[in-house]
Amino acid sequence: MLTIRPAELDDAPAIAQVHVETWRSAYGDIVPRDYLDSMTVANRTLVWVRLLERAGSTVLVSEDHNRQVIGFVSGCSLRHRDDRFEAEIAALYVMARHQRDNHGRRLFLAAANRLATAGLKGLFVWVLADNPARLFYEKLGGSVVAETVRTFSGKPLREVGYGWEEIPRYGD
Repeated sequence: MLTIRPAELDDAPAIAQVHVETWRSAYGDIVPRDYLDSMTVANRTLVWVRLLERAGSTVLVSEDHNRQVIGFVSGCSLRHRDDRFEAEIAALYVMARHQRDNHGRRLFLAAANRLATAGLKGLFVWVLADNPARLFYEKLGGSVVAETVRTFSGKPLREVGYGWEEIPRYGD
């Protein structure tokens, strides 16, 4: 059973656990080890508590049949300037063992629905260029519209930005 619901403050440790585990499994060969080692459930929990307490963000979690959080998405107003887009998926992660169970797609579309309902136009997401999971966004209709370089523990890594001029919605 797949359940998606708004995140609550009590979900912060579970979201942090998913965040840390997915980064370590997905980016182990991409992001420097010391950067990944610096990500702990404790420090990520503090970040997620602050985010969940702040108004203006959409954070949803996906639960498995045991009601355990196995994925999350965070959406917000665009964090950089680009006149084509007003909304952003800031984070979307699903535990590796559940990545073929439709959780990611459902989380993405649920967040997109909420951002569109809030009146935002156009959707954007940054993805590490070497991340093979970036094809997920292409399958959802995203097009590469930007590139940048971000530094992780002194290592520059290329990121690509995917954009949707129309925010994808359920039922459309």
